[in-house]
Amino acid sequence: MTNELRDERLRELAESNYVMLKHTYCSMRQLKDLVDRLHERYLEQGTTLEMDTVSALKLTADGAFEELERYLRPECDPDSADDTARAE
Repeated sequence: MTNELRDERLRELAESNYVMLKHTYCSMRQLKDLVDRLHERYLEQGTTLEMDTVSALKLTADGAFEELERYLRPECDPDSADDTARAE
């Protein structure tokens, strides 16, 4: 295998990985929105037996989404990036 062919395959793999990561980011955004709505409804009901589980689910979804968003939001939504961050 030539170096050019190897480089081409690496580029294709990187693009494929990026597309998959971007789809995961979009799915996590949808999941986060659903968990946020579920959490709000439980808060409206007052204390329930499931509130601890729902709160833990919300914290986990928020944390996972924030990790992905930190890296992918500038790529998915370039207008949202801070001007000082763009200079980097």
